[in-house]
Parts: sequence; structure tokens; C-alpha cells
Amino acid sequence: DALVALEKLLKHRIVGQNLKFDFSLLVNQYALEPIVPYADTMIMAWLSNPGSKVGLDALAKMYFKYEMKPFKQMVKKGENFSCVAIEDATFYAAEDAWMTYLLYGAIKKKMELSSLTHLLQEAKNVEYPFMAVLMRMERLGIKINPEKLSSLQKTLSKNLSLLTAEIYTLCGSEFNIRSTQQLGIVLFQQIGLKGGKKTKTGYSTNESVLNSLLGEHPVIEKILEYREYQKILSTYVEPLLRLANEDEYSRIYTSFVQTGTATGRLSSRDPNLQNIPVRSALGRSVREAFIAKEGYKLLSIDYSQIELRLLAHFSQDAALLKAFQDGVDIHLATSIILFGEEKAKEKRNFAKSVNFGLLYGMGPKKLSEELSISSSEAKDIITNYFASFPTVKNFLEGIQERVKTDAYVETILKRRRMFDYESANGMQKAAFMRESVNAVFQGSAADIIKLSMNQIDSMIQEEKLDAFMLLQIHDELIFEVQEDKVEELSQRFMYVMENILDLTVPLECSVSVGDSWGELK
Repeated sequence: DALVALEKLLKHRIVGQNLKFDFSLLVNQYALEPIVPYADTMIMAWLSNPGSKVGLDALAKMYFKYEMKPFKQMVKKGENFSCVAIEDATFYAAEDAWMTYLLYGAIKKKMELSSLTHLLQEAKNVEYPFMAVLMRMERLGIKINPEKLSSLQKTLSKNLSLLTAEIYTLCGSEFNIRSTQQLGIVLFQQIGLKGGKKTKTGYSTNESVLNSLLGEHPVIEKILEYREYQKILSTYVEPLLRLANEDEYSRIYTSFVQTGTATGRLSSRDPNLQNIPVRSALGRSVREAFIAKEGYKLLSIDYSQIELRLLAHFSQDAALLKAFQDGVDIHLATSIILFGEEKAKEKRNFAKSVNFGLLYGMGPKKLSEELSISSSEAKDIITNYFASFPTVKNFLEGIQERVKTDAYVETILKRRRMFDYESANGMQKAAFMRESVNAVFQGSAADIIKLSMNQIDSMIQEEKLDAFMLLQIHDELIFEVQEDKVEELSQRFMYVMENILDLTVPLECSVSVGDSWGELK
């Protein structure tokens, strides 16, 4: 019996490649509890160099110059693995296991020689338990209200039909609005709008081009509106509705990718639930279709300004430390320092852009575009900022200096992001300077939420709490919690998140509760 054999096998120390995939199949097929592996070569390879390819085929080539037998070569189009001849199937399976065994030894040795043994420990303490957390989240999914999506689909389709007719009337002819080539000809040749840049494939009609033409002709506004409706309909409403209708509980299930980014942030796919829009009213209406099951509420706990708090912690800048320790509005405090008391409130958004922009390596050019000011004004603001927060400047420059001398930077848990600075050209070096700063803050924030998720999951499992962790959207966690337990558990989960690491500034979270994702702040 296969299950008996598997259960026997799983009592041993398991080493694998991309074990979340294999274990998820076992968990879903045989209702086993998610398993924490002994080692996973994909995680090990990612920790040793998070910017490189970590698939089995790529690792076999990189470490042993060995070509694995491609899956597509064995499984014909329209068929699945059960159609493969037994000799071929056993060879494929054995080759996978053999190569994983070789890679485990090779990657482990490389990590030991590169003074990365602390990352083997991190894999064991953080990444492998996190794998089981993600498997549980993937199996749970999140409930959808199909009626809400269906109604939204009808509204959007109707609005698109009306907009199509308006656009045709304003342009004086019918054409394929979704064809950038046809749209370019209509706008820049037929209507005769100025500023059209022609390339080999035709005129550019991207969003920035259309925004620059607003006010030149009434059709521009209608085309931008059409594109927004079309994107919401085809990217979110229709695919989500299809998935919800395929499940008997109207739940949809994403896959979280643990090794999908160089910074350590989680990514989500099939479908991507981390990019459901929030800024526009239309986007929020999609979020309203994500609901709690009966008798439960959705609970959101979101880290507040975690990356700026990390900047204060790492840099030990006196002004930043005081602002966070006193619990003041950090953007307003920055605005007062940069622009004075009188202008502070009106310039708060400027200060916010500077605060966050510098964490992502933003220079004067990018800041000037974001704030619609001149490059010289943007340069003055940045100069003034660094004069006001001198320790921040020294710390950020120290990160960039480390890229040049050590070819890597580290997160709060000592995960490394590698940069081949010596071999890079001028443009790559400039990109590395930006990415290195981002890697420290975004990567450290990813470390912190990962630790929190592991601890909260342990609490839920050990105490058999009537609560489920459903989604992680970067600095935010979304739970489905039994109605009567929301107040108690929100406080307990928030306590874990705010006290997960001892920083020199407090970590703070905001809590929001609702029947739908759209209701969460």
C-alpha cells in the first residue's frame, strides 16, 4: 500500500528539492499534516545566493554541468505523468532523487566554505518551519462571494460597451481599442494629436503617454477609463469568478513562492493574491468579493512603517529614534525638520515620499517626478534630509560601501544578498547601489513577518485555536477568526508581531476587522 510506504518513509529525515510542492501533494491527497523537512536544496541554494536560479535543472547544470531529462520531453501535450512508460517514469524519479542527494552535499559544502553555516541554521529554524505554515495557508484558501463578482462582471461589461460607443463617436470611426497599433494611428494620424513617438511597432500609447495628452482631446480620458475597466475585468474579476465556481466551498487557493524574490519577500501565483488593487474604488470593489465564512470575521494585522523603524534601529539616528520612541507621526516630524512648523502639514506627503524613497535608493530625478517638482528642488530636499539625519546618510552609504568591498549586504537575520560589483558595468553598479539599500530593509521586514507567522501558526496549532492564517501581503497578515474570538485573538496575535524581535524602537501594528477584505483598512 502506497500510503503505508509513504508514512514509513516520512518518519525518516527527508532531504528534497522544492519539497513544498511534493509535501503539498501528500498533504492534499492523503490528508496528512504539513511536514517540516530535514533539508531542502532549493531553500539552501536560494539562501546561499538569492538572486540565482534555484530550480533542479539549473542547479544540476551549475554544480555538475549535468543535463536533467526534461519533463516536457517525457509527457506529451495533453497527457499527464500517468501516461509515461514505467521505465521512463522510474528513471525520471530516480534521477531527481540522485541529483538532489548530490546537490545537498555540494551546496552544504559550498556554504561551509563561504562562511554561510549560520544560514543552514536559519533554514532549519525559520525557512523549513515556514514551509509548513505556507502549506497550511495554501490548503485553506480564502472564500469568495461569486454573486458579488458576477454582479461586478455585468457592471463592468455594460460600462465597457458604453465607453466603446463613446470612443467610436469621439474618434469618428470604429477600431480595436485594445490594439495599441490601431489606437496610435487613430490618435496621432486620424485625430492629429501632437507628441506621438513612432517606433518599429507603431506609436506608443502607454499610460504615461496618454496621461500627458489629457486635456488635448476628450477621448483620452475615455480610453484611460476603458483600460482601467478592462484590466479589472480580465485580470481579476473573470479569473477569480472562474476559480470560485470550480470549488464547492467557493474558495480560491493561491501558491506562495518562498524563493521567488532576492529580498526574501513572499510572492504569490495562480492566482496572485498579493496584487489585488486597493487604490481605486473599482479595485476595492474586487476586494469586497473576498469574504469570511459564516460565523467568522476577516482580521488584518499590518506592521506600521516597519522599514522606517528598521532604518531607525540600524542607523541609530537620534532624531528618528526619538520620533518613534515618542510615538509621533514620523512623516509630520520629518516634514517639520525639512520645511519648518508652518509648512509641515501641507508638505507631509513630500516628507513621506522622501522617507520611503530613500529606502528604495531613490535619487533626485525619481523624487522630482514623484512630487512634480524640479530636479534641483528634489536635490535640495535630499541634501536637507541628510543634513538633518546625518547618521542615516552614514548608514546608507555604509551599505553601499559594503557592496563594493564584500559584494553582499545582510538582513537582520544575516541573510545575504549577493552583488557581483567587480564584474558590473556602470548602469549595473548604479542599480546595485539602489538594490542593496532596498535589500537590507525589505529583506529585514520579510524576516520579521516570517518569524511572526511561524510563531502565530505554532500558537494556532498547539492551542487548536478557531482561527486560520489565510494570506500574507508583504507587511500584512489576514486571518479568518471565529466571531466571538476576534477581540481576544487579535490582541494575542498583535502582541506576537510587536514583540517578535527586540529592536531599539517599538514595532507597531494596526488591526482591522470586517466581513470582507474590502472592509479592512
